[in-house]
Amino acid sequence: MKALYYIVLFTVLTSCVSCEKMNTCKDKELTIKRAEYSGQELRMDGFYFGNPNVDSQGRNLYELFVFYKNGIVMLPGTVELNKMEEYIITITNSNQQNTKFVWGLFVINNKEISLEHWVAAQCGYPAVLRSGEILNDTTFVLRKMVRNGSQGTEETVINEEFNFRQFSPKPDSTNNFIK
Repeated sequence: MKALYYIVLFTVLTSCVSCEKMNTCKDKELTIKRAEYSGQELRMDGFYFGNPNVDSQGRNLYELFVFYKNGIVMLPGTVELNKMEEYIITITNSNQQNTKFVWGLFVINNKEISLEHWVAAQCGYPAVLRSGEILNDTTFVLRKMVRNGSQGTEETVINEEFNFRQFSPKPDSTNNFIK
């Protein structure tokens, strides 16, 4: 029985070391570099919502983006349309700055927007890059998504429209992952 225990222990330890050597469980680095945003292409005095999905209870949940002039974007999660402001206030009072997949970076070049963020996964935090076009200062559409994870790079065509909602006070962009 002891021999079986040692064989199982050896197998588990060997597989962990192999996984670490292959870097399969390491967080991906963001490729976008942080830069101050001083443009007028998008409004910064609120948040953007869009890409609604129906959950198992039949509710429409909207993805949220909070952009900051320091180049950081917060992705606090998904929420119902009528609960967005309340949800952001709750996030402000929570410990979200310690959750890596809530944060990312964005860059705007003329009417093009790119944003990159981490996503939750079983093995490390993969990075997702989404890009698209800005229609006006209150609307943008993401057209392409590139996921860079332990299984390689996967590119997908998407069509996700986001609309602006003015809101104050926005949560702080201070976090433990982007300096």
